[in-house]
Amino acid sequence: MKPPSPHDAQDNSRLLLAVLISLAILFGFRTFIEKPQLAKIEQQQKQMQAQAPSAQKPSAPPLAGEAAVRDRQEVIAAARRIPIHGSKVTGSISLAGGRIDDLSLNEHYTTIDNKEHVALLSPSGTKDAYYVESGWTGDDKTTALPDEKTAWTLAPGSAQTLETNGSVTLQWDNGQGLLFERTIALDDNYLFNITQKITNKTNAGKKFNAWHLISRHSLPVDFKGFFILHEGPLAYLDGKLKEMSYKDLAKGDTVEREGVKGWLGITDKYWFVGIFPGADEKINARIIGSKADGVQIYQTDIVSETQAVAPGQFIEDKKLIFAGVKNLPLMTAYQEKYGLSHLDLTFDFGWWYFITKPFFYLLHFLMDHIGNVGLAILAMTVIIRGAVFPLANKSFRSMAGMKKIAPQLKALQEKHGGNREKLQMEIFELYKKENVNPFSGCWPLLIQIPIFFALYKSILLSVELRHAPFWGWIHDLSAADPTNLFTLFGLIPWTPPAALTIGAWPLLFCLTMIIQKRLTPPMPDKTQEQLQTYFPFIITFMLAKFASGLVIYWTWSNVLGVLQQYYILRKVGGQEVSLIHGHSERRKKKPHG
Repeated sequence: MKPPSPHDAQDNSRLLLAVLISLAILFGFRTFIEKPQLAKIEQQQKQMQAQAPSAQKPSAPPLAGEAAVRDRQEVIAAARRIPIHGSKVTGSISLAGGRIDDLSLNEHYTTIDNKEHVALLSPSGTKDAYYVESGWTGDDKTTALPDEKTAWTLAPGSAQTLETNGSVTLQWDNGQGLLFERTIALDDNYLFNITQKITNKTNAGKKFNAWHLISRHSLPVDFKGFFILHEGPLAYLDGKLKEMSYKDLAKGDTVEREGVKGWLGITDKYWFVGIFPGADEKINARIIGSKADGVQIYQTDIVSETQAVAPGQFIEDKKLIFAGVKNLPLMTAYQEKYGLSHLDLTFDFGWWYFITKPFFYLLHFLMDHIGNVGLAILAMTVIIRGAVFPLANKSFRSMAGMKKIAPQLKALQEKHGGNREKLQMEIFELYKKENVNPFSGCWPLLIQIPIFFALYKSILLSVELRHAPFWGWIHDLSAADPTNLFTLFGLIPWTPPAALTIGAWPLLFCLTMIIQKRLTPPMPDKTQEQLQTYFPFIITFMLAKFASGLVIYWTWSNVLGVLQQYYILRKVGGQEVSLIHGHSERRKKKPHG
């Protein structure tokens, strides 16, 4: 028998070296880049300082803040306010500046004990300040204009409280013949309709530009900064989506566009605050960052076109402000009602947008009809697995064909191992003769990649998973599995390092991967076979920190994959296979002697 070609050993060495380098890069990225970045973000979140006084404005909205950080309830109580009692939101409007800066979500809580509502907006001067402000700029710098310190009052006849499908009207007289009014209306969800009005009682004409801004001070408390999901400012202007990271804004990067159509705002994983101008309205849009007293300000703002107001006349500006939970059907309804464009881009559906969006709708359809988030995930996985069954069938048939000609391939390698060109020609002829395509088993698997990634994104973006329980020990599908193998699932009272956190569901995932591996015919190359052996354990450590809903989905998907593989190999391929013992070739005993 001819000894193996030295080229085979070289290939194996290169493959092993490539894998080791990849693992080293992954470990280095997590140790030296990801962990320091998360530590920096955590440190920024703990800073308890506020912003510097407001910058001068005439042509653009201000970057405003206060000098001291105080308790949120203390700041809210210190100013006169108009209460907000909506069906989905509760809070207040500050009469000092007329800001919408106190808003909580009625149906969402900070923790699973449902004691404290999520505070989406908070006043300037508090930790995690986040608010919406509106105003005017003008060409005459001697004209007094309302700012963040203006003391607004309720207009005569205005409601005392902003309720669902109601409105309140604020007013302020600048003492120079101009009366400013601001009417704020709220629908039955999360949309505010803001109408600004100037009545000119002087003897001269004047020109003004309306502006609106969204300002966030420091990073959100639950910000993760993972590349797979955009969280931060974004804008859809003249048909193009622009996403800005907090990191880039902190470095001084900005976005400034003049005379464009569209909308902009700041998005979180589940929440969104945005400014929606009229569908055909041209605006100057800006995304900007500013630093004061060690705290970063992130701001998106717009300035509308100039309006002239003659003596005895008035001008108005109307804008829509969304502040609430990202809900795709609701965004679609607003889009159709107001003629807006691509509000679905407030969801980061990623590269496979055209697949992820239908999957997102399907998942929510199942949630609505099944009534249980976990069961909806399982049902959707069954549907997707059933849809790709023909692809899996083709893949395993190709694998069976390659297995059939494996002895002939081995004989050719022994015969022509020293002549690579001759070997390749002979292998090509063998493929042609036996009607086998070595790549036909790969393409079906590659096609499945965007499908399962889209399903992953659909689960990741669904707010319904947040604080949603599953059977047993899972009380929050959006959080990692709380159990840990290295504490014997709570029997040992100690806290192991974060790297040693492996929950029960990740272990079940690992088990399903091992079973899948055992059902697969062994690789002819020993190095590749060894890599496949260790692969389930590596992936398990990586998935241990993922949301338990995602781990459950992947585990259930693997279970369905095992059943598919078993059926195809045994019923279609006619091969001996066992769910317990694995593929027949893996059960063969080595000959003695």
